[in-house]
Amino acid sequence: MTNQSHKTIYYKWFIFLCLLNFSVASYAQCAGTDTTVTICDKYSDTNNQSYDLNDALIGELPGGTWSTNDPAVYFALQENTGILNLWRIHYAGTHVFTYTNNLCGDSATVTIDLGGYSGEDNIEGDANACSDDAGVDLNRFLGDQINDILPDVNGLWEEDPSTFTGYLNNNLFNAEEAGPGNYTFTYTVAPVGGCPESISTIILKVHPRARSGESQGLVICNNEDFSIYTNVNLNDLLTDEDSEGTWSDNSGTNQLSDLSDNIIDIQQIYNDFGVGEYSFTYLVYPTPYHPVCQESSTIVSITILPTLIGTLDVDNYCVSQDTYPVSLSYDDTYLYNGTYDITYRLSGVTQTETVTAILTDGVGSFNIEKSTAPTNSTVTLNITSIEGTSPSQVVCPSILVPSVDFLITNPSASSTNKCVNTDVTVDFINIFDTTEVLSNQNHTINYSITNPSGIVTNLSESAVNFTNGAASLTIPGTNFVEGGDYDFNFEIVGGLDLGCTISSSSSITPTPSEIQLDLVVDNNCDATLIDVLIDAPTLTNGTYSITYDVIDQLSNNVLTQNSINFSGGTASYQIDVAGFAQGNYTVSVRSSQNDTTPCRIEFDFELQENFARGGVPDAPVVDALQTFCLNNYANSGPTLEDISVTATGTILFYSTATDTSILPITTALVNGEDYFISNTDLNNNCEGSNRVQVVTMLTNPEGPTVTESNPEFCAADNATVSNLSVNVPNGDTTVWYDALTGGNLLDQNTILENGTSYFASSENTNGCHSTDRVEVTPIIHELEPATLEFTTLSLCGLDNPTVTNLAVLENSNSYETRWFINAESTTPLDSSTPLVANEMYYAESYNPITGCINPQRIAVTILLSNCEPDAYNFFIPDAFSPNGDGKNDLFFIPNIEIIFPDFTLEILNRYGSSMFKGDINNPAWDGTNNKSSIAPNGVYFYIINYNKEGYNPIQGDLYLNR
Repeated sequence: MTNQSHKTIYYKWFIFLCLLNFSVASYAQCAGTDTTVTICDKYSDTNNQSYDLNDALIGELPGGTWSTNDPAVYFALQENTGILNLWRIHYAGTHVFTYTNNLCGDSATVTIDLGGYSGEDNIEGDANACSDDAGVDLNRFLGDQINDILPDVNGLWEEDPSTFTGYLNNNLFNAEEAGPGNYTFTYTVAPVGGCPESISTIILKVHPRARSGESQGLVICNNEDFSIYTNVNLNDLLTDEDSEGTWSDNSGTNQLSDLSDNIIDIQQIYNDFGVGEYSFTYLVYPTPYHPVCQESSTIVSITILPTLIGTLDVDNYCVSQDTYPVSLSYDDTYLYNGTYDITYRLSGVTQTETVTAILTDGVGSFNIEKSTAPTNSTVTLNITSIEGTSPSQVVCPSILVPSVDFLITNPSASSTNKCVNTDVTVDFINIFDTTEVLSNQNHTINYSITNPSGIVTNLSESAVNFTNGAASLTIPGTNFVEGGDYDFNFEIVGGLDLGCTISSSSSITPTPSEIQLDLVVDNNCDATLIDVLIDAPTLTNGTYSITYDVIDQLSNNVLTQNSINFSGGTASYQIDVAGFAQGNYTVSVRSSQNDTTPCRIEFDFELQENFARGGVPDAPVVDALQTFCLNNYANSGPTLEDISVTATGTILFYSTATDTSILPITTALVNGEDYFISNTDLNNNCEGSNRVQVVTMLTNPEGPTVTESNPEFCAADNATVSNLSVNVPNGDTTVWYDALTGGNLLDQNTILENGTSYFASSENTNGCHSTDRVEVTPIIHELEPATLEFTTLSLCGLDNPTVTNLAVLENSNSYETRWFINAESTTPLDSSTPLVANEMYYAESYNPITGCINPQRIAVTILLSNCEPDAYNFFIPDAFSPNGDGKNDLFFIPNIEIIFPDFTLEILNRYGSSMFKGDINNPAWDGTNNKSSIAPNGVYFYIINYNKEGYNPIQGDLYLNR
């Protein structure tokens, strides 16, 4: 204990004894007086490590206790003694401690302003980290860990701007992101009370980590070409590795001769050891070596896998089968016997299926899942992967088993039920083959028919067309002469190995006999008696209902009617019409069969006959001479049907006025022949007694001839059909068609097309066109429009350029280029025509051989200021004498208006006053002051702005001497 402490204790006891004599009011100050203490450097004096808070109080009585509500200093305080271990406080700032005297219940506080400690600088290379550390704690590089002299925790870490990275987060530095290098940091504890801030600096050296890289590995299927793997650099199987590493062989392949060797021969490994996995280790030590980083190693594996090499054998199946087996033959050189999971895919099915197969000595099999296999279309089976069920059965993902096509079909035939002697149609569907080619070809169908009597008939139909596996076969009705059930069996010939039975059956129903009705009128023009005759088969079921009547066509009244019902037999009835008034009548007999016999062709029968009492139709009306143009009947010529006749009823043609043989309506007309025409009244079937005569004239003008069958035209002329020329007989005109025969008549304004044939025909005064036509095929000369290299041409006017100089603009084309002064001009410019500056000239393409042009013109602008001054001895005079003698009276610059057309000229006197301003429109100075007064002799100054790219304004002087 120090002398000061003894004095303090003595003093406190003195006070205590004095206080015993004080009043109760004074007794309340027994805890002492509040005090503030400042300690700026807690580590400078070892006595500060244990600081006695009692020393800071004045007037307190002993026996009290100390306390604090500050968690930063709680464990540094001995509450019974008031001893405070400042070295255990690592938080700079103001800390408050309370002394409580339990004897009097009084309290007093000691406030300590504790200055900050940021630790010791660490800049001599003692701060190290590895570049694989994402969270380097910078705090561990400050202070004295052994002697418990540690920096305060409430400081601030900052990166020095010279090595700033942005990877500092509080006290943690991400060296992995920052990478190798030296980084400077400062740790600052803020000032407290009268104590200054405390700053420490560290220089952190981040050492490069050892990088053995990421293994890429190598998986090789044993069916691959190993010759490309005879000189494999193991380093090529790594990425992001250091170069100063060494390789070691983990599998005893003897491929590495020493630590510097990194080349292996995988083909030799395969030859020596076969399929398997072979590994090599790459080891890298940190460089430069520092214990803060660790060594790194990476294993690279070379895997040689066996491959499934083989073929599949799949039959075509009928959908009715329970299973669809598949046979697999494979090369078992390296593929071990055992159980494998084989995954396959069927075309048209989204998902794959995995089945278990036992492979033994090169042979295996598995079943296709019936529920997943598409039917009635070609299915491709493809093995997509194979996986062994044990670790020793790892197989190459490359599968060398060709896909195979097969069918799961449900071929069928359906036939219709018919009546006897009626063709039966058989429809086939789902007749597919694996190529889908045979299913779309013609095939022969062999089939047998078993009739109701058990007789078998074998037939064949060739060239039956199949489309997408469907076809129709017609079995002739001659095979169905009796009613009953018929069975069919079919065989489709031509490579369609369906493996399924195709059959169908039909029920054939006989046709019942029909009723026969007849009407006999004694004279249709003037009838007196009508016989009604009936012949009906006897029915086994049902009856006939027969009605006959006579109707007046004018009033539609029924004059006579009778109905009978009977089950069959013959009957004859007579109708007396002799008493009917003059007029037209219809006699009808009708039968309705209400029986239910199948295959009856007709159920309702009706027979009608028209007749008259004293009725004869009017004669036809016809032009006695009719002309026919053969051109209108190019196929077969005109017939009787083409004669124009006006008549009621049916028209009848005869060869003579008395002939009774009616000519067919398709009888061809003969030139100059006469024909006789009568007609039958439909109301009474009575033919008129008068016949009219017509004479037919068949005309066909003489065809045209052609002199020029390939006339030539320019496309720009837009020639039409009217421009074509042929020779026609006198009096005829020319018409044009688009075909040699038939075709369409062309308008005269039809635009001609190159290489298109047009056919001319003669038209006579009767409006007939000749059947003989001549062909004319015009040649239309197309010419592309002119094209130019540029649309602006810069020349030098001092060269006196002409139209000839425009040739540099012309492209190399098959046509010539002609030049015009404007877009409408029809006269080309002569090649010697001088060019005018800023003028537009127009180019037109021209073919001198055909004389054709393309009227589309292209314009070009001519500039004549492209002159190099030095090439044309350009100079500026330095004197002139405007005395009116006609010599040198004007100051002007020769050729400046051509070389520099945008120039400006200004003349100034020696006082800087402007005397003259000129340009291309006013290029010469006459020696007057802006045209108002005569300038005196002397020196004047000029300023010339060339206003042309590459030429700067110039100044100079000239002498005026009158």
